[in-house]
Amino acid sequence: MQEQEAISKDIESALAALELGLLEFHVSRRGNSVQVRAVVKAKGGTGTAECGKAHRLIAQRLAEAHGIAEPFIEVSSPGIDRALRTAHDFAAFVGERIRFIREGETEWERGRLLGIEGEILSIDTAGEKLVLPLGDLAKARLDSTSEGE
Repeated sequence: MQEQEAISKDIESALAALELGLLEFHVSRRGNSVQVRAVVKAKGGTGTAECGKAHRLIAQRLAEAHGIAEPFIEVSSPGIDRALRTAHDFAAFVGERIRFIREGETEWERGRLLGIEGEILSIDTAGEKLVLPLGDLAKARLDSTSEGE
C-alpha cells in the first residue's frame, strides 16, 4: 500500500504541472504485469486530449521514477454524472452543479456546490445557501441535466 501511495503522490504532482487533477489512482500487480487505472479532471473539461496527455505522463513517470516498464494504463474522465462520496470528491467539483438526496428523503435536490470545509458542504439551491454535513447526504452526483448552464 505504501508503494501505491508514493506512486500516487508522484503522479498527482506531475499531473498538476499539466493542470490536471487526479481523482482516482489504482496500481495492481498480477504476476509480472502491472495495471494502472487513473481518473483525471481538467478545469475546462476532460476529453480524449487530456486523457492522452495524462496517459503519456503516467507511463513516463512509472518508467523513470518507479522502474515500471510497459504497464497496462487506463485513463478516464470523471464522467458527466459521477457519484460524489468523499470530501475529496466534493472538493474536486466546487463550482459545479450537483444533485443530491438527503438521508431519510426520497427526492433529488439540485444546486451549485459552493465549497466544502472539512465535512461541511455549502450548496446554492436556487439562490439560497444550504449548509449541511456531508454525512446528511444519502447520495450525491454531478448534475448532467444542467450542462451548459
